[in-house]
Amino acid sequence: MNFLPYYYRFAAGIMLICTSLSAQGQTDSLKNMPNLLLPVFTKSRIIFKAGDQKAATLNYNTVDEVMVFMQKDAYMVLDKPELIDTVYMAGRKFIPVKNAFYEVLLKTPVVLFRQHKVYVELEGYPTGYGAKSQTTAPNYVRQIYGANGAIDLKIPVGAKFTDDSRYWIILKGESVDFENKRQYVKLFADQEKEINEFIRKNSIDFKDTDKVKMLVAYSYQLYSSSLR
Repeated sequence: MNFLPYYYRFAAGIMLICTSLSAQGQTDSLKNMPNLLLPVFTKSRIIFKAGDQKAATLNYNTVDEVMVFMQKDAYMVLDKPELIDTVYMAGRKFIPVKNAFYEVLLKTPVVLFRQHKVYVELEGYPTGYGAKSQTTAPNYVRQIYGANGAIDLKIPVGAKFTDDSRYWIILKGESVDFENKRQYVKLFADQEKEINEFIRKNSIDFKDTDKVKMLVAYSYQLYSSSLR
């Protein structure tokens, strides 16, 4: 997948996402939910490609990969992500990639994104032959109801969540992803020895984004030097 066009594309015009994104007077009743990236909804800033911006109380649904905002006593999906340039949430930066939002971890010397993704297994959801589903069941969380498009983010009883997040980098003009050491080293096969040594010396944990940022910056330094 190459999502560069989504990152750098600008829209000529803009439509209103909703009547109001005001966060005043709202109370977050969903805390530490496994399908949400942040422990609570937080006041955030949305920058549109047309140049204007709005404040909203946001969180990120990692199962459906959608931004969710609070409006009065309801939770709603942030619509029209293609019109958004950047979302600043909890001191972190997110950009739209198709219908999802990826966190920007590095812009220089190399672009590095984090795709926050979780899949859910519902207890007792049948797949045949006595097995249970390990994929998202229909309407497990994102239940649309009412004319205003509000959603229900509560977790069904017995749901099990597994992290399926991954990193994305731009390498040789293409968007490539990785989750672990084996996948990462394979991307830099010509620098395998040096990268393995760097990982060992610095105790790189691929669940630690700061460590991964350090590794990616080092790898691109090696890669750039090899092209000279």
